[in-house]
Amino acid sequence: ETDATVALVDRRDRPGGHWIDAYPFVRLHQSSSFYGVPSTDLGQDRKTQRGYNAGLFELASRNEILHYYEDLMERRYLPTGRVHYFPMAEYRDGTIVSRISGAATEVSVRRKIVQAGIMGDMATIPATHTRSFEVDAGVTCIPPNDLPDAAPGHDHFTVLGAGKTAMDTVLWILAQGVSADRITWVRPSDYWLFQRDMIMPHRDFFFSTMGSMVSELESLASAKSVKEHCLNMERIGRWQRLDPDVWPTRFHAAVCSKIEIEALRQVSDVVRLGHVRHLQAERMVLAEGVREASAKTLYIDCTARGGVILNDPEAKVFDGDTINLFMLRPFQPVFSAALIAHLEATVPDEKLRQQASQVTDFFNTPAEALMVQRQGYINQHVWNQVPGIKDWIDSCRLNAGMHVLKGLGPDDAEKMQLLGKIGPLTAAAVENIPKMVGSEEG
Repeated sequence: ETDATVALVDRRDRPGGHWIDAYPFVRLHQSSSFYGVPSTDLGQDRKTQRGYNAGLFELASRNEILHYYEDLMERRYLPTGRVHYFPMAEYRDGTIVSRISGAATEVSVRRKIVQAGIMGDMATIPATHTRSFEVDAGVTCIPPNDLPDAAPGHDHFTVLGAGKTAMDTVLWILAQGVSADRITWVRPSDYWLFQRDMIMPHRDFFFSTMGSMVSELESLASAKSVKEHCLNMERIGRWQRLDPDVWPTRFHAAVCSKIEIEALRQVSDVVRLGHVRHLQAERMVLAEGVREASAKTLYIDCTARGGVILNDPEAKVFDGDTINLFMLRPFQPVFSAALIAHLEATVPDEKLRQQASQVTDFFNTPAEALMVQRQGYINQHVWNQVPGIKDWIDSCRLNAGMHVLKGLGPDDAEKMQLLGKIGPLTAAAVENIPKMVGSEEG
């Protein structure tokens, strides 16, 4: 889209960002089809044949993603001569400084500085975060990164944390043939989860994906409270909870398949006594009580805080000579980054650029998520009004909707009828969401 030159300054030693530090068995939560960069496909657009994702489209592994980004750098970006890569370095006021040698390279910023690391600096990940609890000598507590090496020889496994990392860890242990009664799961809170089967971005899943989306919009347009909406989402199968007897208070947009949810429900020893405070030789001290534990337990620490809430109503993407890579569509960071680049490259009107780049923050609760989702709908409305932006989004592989609508023609009457409901329902949802969130029951 441009002839710009880019100096990419990376604190790590190779492309891949947080994936470099991720645990080895992590995968994307959603289809590979809309992850990465717009110009290069990730994966082969094929269905998984076995395991937790059987029958659904592939989810790239950590190794696949690292190879993808390294290949992009080595075979697409650097050969252009317009991308200059500085690994193991930091940018400091006009100078790129090596974190190893200290060597400094002066650089002239002709256009803008892109701040790509703000959210990463605020977040924590399992391999590098600082624990918020004590661990006595002789007690083995590891990040999930070390689990494949540390697991052999342990009689019992205790997973600390309630989020997606903890779910991945429980699933990995179960996949090794460990019986569920050898697993204890410390869950300080419960989460609503997207059910992957109902949000699969592929034309083979058009009616389940788009049908559940329309049902969601119908609920957003009419529900009287957040609780009513949550129940509606569970009824249509778009959201699920692990324990039908426990009301989830949290939502981080994590995604699980039906098979994964069924497997996670096998673990019956769930500890709900708040956050861990102290791991001792034969007991766990938690915020709301004490739990006896086997001395041969392997503890897996999945308590890192991955989601970042900016909590700054003044946060801007386009801020003078700086571009901040925040999200413009809820929980879609790579799509948002690509759209930001497109706006910078093709929209010279500063007022329009600001209107098209309102930040969608992260969230902790369903109510917070609904308000962020509302802002996402407002952003989409702005994008739809500008043909250049709309056309780019409609053809961008990072836009999940593009994959669902692929091959759709005007003669697909049933599908077109379903799609025709989206616009009016979205408008009604934008009006109703603040009322729903503001209700006493919500």
